[in-house]
Amino acid sequence: MTSPNYATYLHLPELLDLQRPLTPVDQQDLSDSERLFIVVHQASETLLSQVLVDLRHIASGQCGRRCHDRRAQRATRLVGALEGQLKLLHHTLPREDFLLFRHRFGTASGVQSKQFHELFARVRKLTKHGDEDGPAADPELLTALDEAVRRWRHTHIELVAHMLGDRPGSAETSGLRWLAARLDGSSDTASYSSSDTVSYTDSYSSSDTVSYTASYGSSDIASGTASHNAEPSAAEPSAAEQQGACPVAGGRPSTGQQAAGSEAEGPRATQPPTAGRQPVTAPRRAAAAGGLGHVVVVGGSVAGLLTAHVLAGHAERVTVLERDQYEDTPGPRAGVPQSRHTHVLLTSGMNALEELLPGLLPELEDAGAPRLAVPGDLGVWQAGQWISRRNPSRPIMTPSRPLLEHHVRRRVLDDPRVHVRTGVEVTGLLGRPGHITGVAVRARGGDHPARQEIEADLVVDASGRASRTPAWLADLGAPAPAEELVETGRAYATCVFHADHPPEDLDGFYIVPDAGQPLGAIVLPVEGDRWMVTLSGPRGEAPPGDAEGFVEFAGRLPHPAPHKWLRSARPAGRPAGYRHTANRRRRYDRPGQHNTGLLVVGDAACALNPVYGQGLSVAALNAVALREELAGKRAVPSRTLQRAVFRSARRAWDVATGADSPMPGVTGNAVRSGPAARLLTRYLDRVRAHVPHDPVVCGTQRDVLFLLAPPRTLVTSPWVLRRALLSPAGPDRSAPPTP
Repeated sequence: MTSPNYATYLHLPELLDLQRPLTPVDQQDLSDSERLFIVVHQASETLLSQVLVDLRHIASGQCGRRCHDRRAQRATRLVGALEGQLKLLHHTLPREDFLLFRHRFGTASGVQSKQFHELFARVRKLTKHGDEDGPAADPELLTALDEAVRRWRHTHIELVAHMLGDRPGSAETSGLRWLAARLDGSSDTASYSSSDTVSYTDSYSSSDTVSYTASYGSSDIASGTASHNAEPSAAEPSAAEQQGACPVAGGRPSTGQQAAGSEAEGPRATQPPTAGRQPVTAPRRAAAAGGLGHVVVVGGSVAGLLTAHVLAGHAERVTVLERDQYEDTPGPRAGVPQSRHTHVLLTSGMNALEELLPGLLPELEDAGAPRLAVPGDLGVWQAGQWISRRNPSRPIMTPSRPLLEHHVRRRVLDDPRVHVRTGVEVTGLLGRPGHITGVAVRARGGDHPARQEIEADLVVDASGRASRTPAWLADLGAPAPAEELVETGRAYATCVFHADHPPEDLDGFYIVPDAGQPLGAIVLPVEGDRWMVTLSGPRGEAPPGDAEGFVEFAGRLPHPAPHKWLRSARPAGRPAGYRHTANRRRRYDRPGQHNTGLLVVGDAACALNPVYGQGLSVAALNAVALREELAGKRAVPSRTLQRAVFRSARRAWDVATGADSPMPGVTGNAVRSGPAARLLTRYLDRVRAHVPHDPVVCGTQRDVLFLLAPPRTLVTSPWVLRRALLSPAGPDRSAPPTP
């Protein structure tokens, strides 16, 4: 049996016939620029042919839902790669060289092929009528495909505008006017002026007239990369504009955001800037024409990715800058030291993630992330006794940080409007006091990486606890934000174990530290039949860094149950320590601290003591707050967005600092002290004493800790007040709780 070759595999022998390799004789008369044009053109023909293979298969009615979605996603990415090919030509093919050999190819660059019009017709039919012979299609996936075709089409026109204007080509072609009409499939014409402004009637997207400014400058291409997720041209109207999305500085109301696909694929990342190159400036446009314009997000972890996802619905494009290189599978990253430690998604965080990325929670469960009820599945020790597991429970999830980030990243980067550059370090802000216009970056690694500049209409700092924005603002002559600090000196360490379930059908332990008993423990299951154990101690009492000493440290906990279980467990490695546990809030929201073009989110704005497990949930709540603030509004200043971020983290800040303020040795300018604070502490001690046995008090405190209710509920609820002040505490519960 003859092995299949490339032609039989694609069933496109006519395509290969068009792509015959150039003979040595043919190449003798070719310049480097002409050879580049031919190679890119042939690659584009191949990509376009594969797009049509997928669209024809969808149209055949033989696709199931999964097949339909997979092929629609792939077609979208391939069309994005086509756009990248055109941008590559724009940035690497000198215009004067093209004019020397244009007579061989005309202006159309392949437009006379029926493939172009078949692509337009099939996509138009799918987006308007769906797959009439197949399963119900995901309309958001088809919208993404339609959007990608629009970007590619506009980029094609812009390339010809750059190379020829409306100079005549050859044979039947006639420059930009001919190309626009050809792409429209009509006699509509396009006019081109020296100011690089193109106005035309777009029959492909109904009869709306679109005006845009032709500009390029994708920095990934300047660094020598043509990625299939290259940034869309600044001239391209975003999907948000075309579908009525809410621009933040003028435009039409929003109808929603781009949804993600269903297949796990690696992130679409470009290479870092090449050392030795000159600074590259990404294009800028008036924000009024494209909402937020170009958004640059510093930091590609959970907070940055979720923020990018929300802002993508209101921006021309979003560029995420990440120091690390992403891996194809979940794993700890050097830039996220917390990735080796226990993480929890509180009920509020679960709700927020499901709102932002529908279907993400079932994906995590399918990947092995445990879902627990608290206190129903957990042994919680507080105020000297175990909390009854019969009290009303709320759900939490305990995926490892790498697993959660991997799935969030895949979903967010499925949006073609979000582009990521890895291996890039931000070194400063651009602009002046009160007005930020971009960032300075350099590639990580190399002896002398060149400094580059990326302009942006909005810079988002999602770089975490190590944020350098205060110093960068000072470098520009702007005042640094005021800081609020509560520091206990607490340190913790985490070790992964393999073990059987704890006794009494428990799924873990939580030993809550307090002023009278400052040692803490969190024992939770994660995917892969593993247990993550985090032990914490006050200033000067950090858990040891070896597995044997780590287990011995657990023997000092106020109840022996976790230690007894640990002694029979098998460590999977050495414990990882962490000491950065201060609660630190930077007040970018205050008057006098506002910088237009700057937004700070996540730990960069409000970092919390990690032992309370709030960080991931607060990151998701930040993103939901931004989404709600942007919805249905024509203009939202960055100051307003910053205040929304502040409000969304306030409950977590109050809980963490309220718990840490009474701790021995606490320091900081936000520590709660004085007679009122002492009186409140005494009252809350009575509340905690009622939590183990009183379902009403337990449920109220649980909702406060899970960020579902404000902390003031504990002092304003008449049911809690009556029980805490008038009822005696219940019987001692020193034995491990039963179901």
